[in-house]
Amino acid sequence: MAEKNRFSRLLKHLLAVAEMKNYTLAQQLRYDVSYISKWTSGQMIPPEKYAKKILQGISQSVVDSCSPEALAHLRQNYQVEAPEDLKLAILDNLEAEYEYVRELQNNTGVDVAPRTAFFPEMKLAQYAAKMKHPVLRRVSALDIVGVMDLFGMARDYQMRIAEGENKHLTKGMEFPDVHYSMLIDIQPGKMDPIRDTVFLVDLLERNSCIDFRLYGDSQAAGRAVFVVKDEYAISGMLFNRDQCLSVVISEDPANCDLLYRNLMEQCNRDRLLFRKSSMVEMLNQHIYIHSLLSLQQWWIVGHLTEHFLPDDLFEELLAQQAGDESLPDPAALRETHQLTRKVVEESNVRLLLYGTALYNLVVERELDFYNRKVQLTNRQVRRCLEYLLTLCRDHPGVRIKIVAGRLLPDVEFCTRHCLFLGDALSCLRLNGMHNNLYLIHRLDMRQAFEHTFESFWNNDSRTLVEDQSLVLANIEHVLGGVPGGEAEP
Repeated sequence: MAEKNRFSRLLKHLLAVAEMKNYTLAQQLRYDVSYISKWTSGQMIPPEKYAKKILQGISQSVVDSCSPEALAHLRQNYQVEAPEDLKLAILDNLEAEYEYVRELQNNTGVDVAPRTAFFPEMKLAQYAAKMKHPVLRRVSALDIVGVMDLFGMARDYQMRIAEGENKHLTKGMEFPDVHYSMLIDIQPGKMDPIRDTVFLVDLLERNSCIDFRLYGDSQAAGRAVFVVKDEYAISGMLFNRDQCLSVVISEDPANCDLLYRNLMEQCNRDRLLFRKSSMVEMLNQHIYIHSLLSLQQWWIVGHLTEHFLPDDLFEELLAQQAGDESLPDPAALRETHQLTRKVVEESNVRLLLYGTALYNLVVERELDFYNRKVQLTNRQVRRCLEYLLTLCRDHPGVRIKIVAGRLLPDVEFCTRHCLFLGDALSCLRLNGMHNNLYLIHRLDMRQAFEHTFESFWNNDSRTLVEDQSLVLANIEHVLGGVPGGEAEP
């Protein structure tokens, strides 16, 4: 029997889960049942002209026909909860499989891809398109590895390829069973020490919804390899900044598994660029305190954190967290706060503070308290800003520059992220909810961030507000926009 195409297999699977007959779907789509039979048997796919409407109808019908047990199975498979999100996820899956089969038909005249295909050359735009395999829609569990010479590629393609085409993943959700390890070449001659460092932060943020790990080694030079364990692989040799040679595509499970395991052996701890952490780990294992024990501190702050709290406001917010068992006991957290305040007030701290962080504090009244978003009253917002003014006026070791625009003309460090650099330990705190804390794991990577910070700090454009009287005036201006008094908002 001929192998069925991917769209046919998916459709038949969905109907089986929903316990739907071809006849039932035909009635709901208002199509002759013979068409449904041909779609499920692989004899044909829906006509392109009506495909969108048909696939929407299939998704709607499947979800509406499912038993509670079947719905639970599908929600688990697609990692969604709400019925409308499930319909959209199934629709996305159907569209991906449909487009895959349609492209095969148009380009090769067949609707089932060969197990292995070879292309003597391929533009990176084509390579990026080939990476968009439908299997990536299966977000319940995926194991992916990439070996990519990202910085040997033209900038237009870097993020498209580095993301692994995960844009379909639902914003705000976490997909812990999607594992993606990437090995890149970060040799000094390859990386732009400023732009590419910012790029890596952006890459971490864009992949924060999955279990993403970034490694560095010269073995990635000249390579473009992307493998989904047991499912799919595309491998080529980077010839120049926008072209690959000798590209091999495989859907053979044995080949994909072998390639995956061989590449994962290269993704070891010594090559890890950023180590994921959590605030619980940082506090309980004293990593947080260790990060403060540096003679020099260089910080980029895109959102206000617990580092900038007077004692009275700290105590108020600590009381609000009473009962949170993931935090240390209050006495231990007080010790951490006291050390933090001592470092901020008495050490040499160079602080690049985004102006947007001040305005967002006022508008959203939200502060990052040990990686927990807490809502402040207007009075508490005022106390936070007043403390910043105190730091500027009374503590000469604290040098604050306000970032009022882009630090580089065509590159922007995300204005919501925070970077805490020290000669003992350095940490990234991204703005998102998931996988947002990273320790900079390797010396060469920390040096790259230090170089980036120095470039930002010494920026001679009008982007930076450097004069301390103007810094004070900026903070006072923001403070003036906050309603005063003890009344709650």
